[in-house]
Amino acid sequence: MVVDFSLLDLDLKTDGHVFGALVFYLLNINRIPSSLQRLKIIKLRSVVKETCPTDCPCESTNWRSQPISLTALEEVEIDGFEGVDHEFDLLKLLLVSAPMLKKIIVRLSQEASTSNTRCTKIHNIFKTYGSTKCFVYLSSGEYVFSEFMISMLLHEVDI
Repeated sequence: MVVDFSLLDLDLKTDGHVFGALVFYLLNINRIPSSLQRLKIIKLRSVVKETCPTDCPCESTNWRSQPISLTALEEVEIDGFEGVDHEFDLLKLLLVSAPMLKKIIVRLSQEASTSNTRCTKIHNIFKTYGSTKCFVYLSSGEYVFSEFMISMLLHEVDI
């Protein structure tokens, strides 16, 4: 039995494995979705850069399309975001599943910081999925953009 708590802080070392399915599984544990207000995921650097084999148990089936209700979740922080497919899918799932979500902070890994394609994809996800304040930082700590600030500026131009 899990006791209600408002913060879930995950420090993950994946050694090349997919972690989106694991996070989804943890968020589905009884009573976590109804009390969780803040989720922090720190992805620790791994020396192993292999990908999962096709039948790897870390990649459960259909987690990307299964509904989850995170009714109390207000803030998400992801540190070490590399910009691989399952991370984008987890980001979309969190944005869609948390109606009270107010703020997302994404700190990019070194690999993602040097990729304009990954930054553009993150920007497009934030633009598509709602009115949450979204902040993105490079691995150096340099501020990249805030989707909230971009939408506020566009709104001011329309007025």
